[in-house]
Amino acid sequence: MEELARLLRPYRAYVTYTPLKTEVDASRFVRLTDAMSYAIAPRASLDPATEALAALSTIGSLPAAILIPGRRFDESGTRHGQGGGWYDRFLARVPDSWLRVGFCFTDQFSPTLLTRNQWDQPMDNVCVVDRASGALTLYGSGRLGA
Repeated sequence: MEELARLLRPYRAYVTYTPLKTEVDASRFVRLTDAMSYAIAPRASLDPATEALAALSTIGSLPAAILIPGRRFDESGTRHGQGGGWYDRFLARVPDSWLRVGFCFTDQFSPTLLTRNQWDQPMDNVCVVDRASGALTLYGSGRLGA
């Protein structure tokens, strides 16, 4: 967890999510105290472009990190979600400099590379959480030299 805290230290704003039952609750691992945050509600009916504009408006020019759930990740930062491309469309509309941190459980992390389509938005880092112990392993994809 220290490694994640070190990674996030430079960031003063966060885009967060409300976890579904199958998703890691990132708030267990990330301290949002004294940070600007924008929370994405767990509704598929939300428009990713509208949410991206709202996040940009809230966060402004602060260095930001986006905490992102997923159904499946690999160590290269490829993410598979619920199949609708919502986060891919959201990520395509926010600054590329915003750090992208994916969260999943150990059984949702692939030891082999996943197929990455041209529209898939890669993560900079993936936090893998052991369901039983809560231990966290951090993988860096190198998208921003992570």
